[in-house]
Amino acid sequence: MSEEIISTEDRRLKEFQSMYYAYNARPDTTTKIYKQQVVIKMDDLLNLEDMIKEKLSLHKIEGDVGKTHVFVNTSKHKVYSFDDWKLFYEHNWKIPEYIESITLIWDFYINVDGYQNPQRHKLTVKISSGLKPEEVLSLILSGKVEDIEEIEVQEAQIVAQMDFIENRLGQELINVVSEWVDILEKASDSKNSFILFLKKRRKIVGYYFNYVLFIVVFITLIMGFDYTIQSLDISKISDITSSQFISLFNYVAISVVLCIVIVNIGENVANKVFRKLSEYGENFVFRITNGDNSQYNKLKKEDDKDAIKVMVNVCFSLFLNITCSIIASVIYSKL
Repeated sequence: MSEEIISTEDRRLKEFQSMYYAYNARPDTTTKIYKQQVVIKMDDLLNLEDMIKEKLSLHKIEGDVGKTHVFVNTSKHKVYSFDDWKLFYEHNWKIPEYIESITLIWDFYINVDGYQNPQRHKLTVKISSGLKPEEVLSLILSGKVEDIEEIEVQEAQIVAQMDFIENRLGQELINVVSEWVDILEKASDSKNSFILFLKKRRKIVGYYFNYVLFIVVFITLIMGFDYTIQSLDISKISDITSSQFISLFNYVAISVVLCIVIVNIGENVANKVFRKLSEYGENFVFRITNGDNSQYNKLKKEDDKDAIKVMVNVCFSLFLNITCSIIASVIYSKL
């Protein structure tokens, strides 16, 4: 009896699904992440809205151009929600909080060949100063992200996701977002190009601070040891006197201690420089509220301090390496 009830329910469910998909298609989804470091003002958002409207006007949209939703997350855990673009634009944004993220959603129905009812399409554009780890994981696991290998995920500021039935329209709207991103003001224009160069290669820079000085010092000490042996005029081990043995022992002991100190210093400096380079250029994307300007100025001051610290470490490391190399060359010339 129970098996008959289950089979009847399964049949009804399948009939309902068949009827539903006859009128409504299953949407596909594509997501694109943009690695550009940009600056976004209110006029830029208005420009994106105009570009989307212009593109949608070329298609058979059911009713008006659809609904636009705007969600704004600010500091101090405040959330603003708008169901109309005009309400968002006319809102008083002279507030002390800075914006953490803005999510723009265009939700509309379009007539698609082969379907009796207009089909729902949705474009979502999220703008923030960087993706959170859980957002990155969700995007990767979805398997719908384009060019994920080309970016440093933590720096991604703009994500566009399109749910579509009409493939051509879906790609066109993603292209519109791409065109919009390309014309935005680039944040890197105000950054130190040399520090940005080092940041892209911060792993190599870390290895440099961690190992190069140690290798140079170690080679210098080896040459110094050979020079000490020759200066003591020792031809055989049995010829070593107690005073010579003490001198050699002291040299080796000091060398070992010096190497340990250099290794620890190199590791600490490498970690600090790597961290400073990772933090450098953390762009604050928004220039909309009063709090945005304050946050931008704060991050800019921190960037300037980090750049100075990195340059001091680089210059000091180069000085030590050059000095040790000169000493090693002088010792080698006397061997």
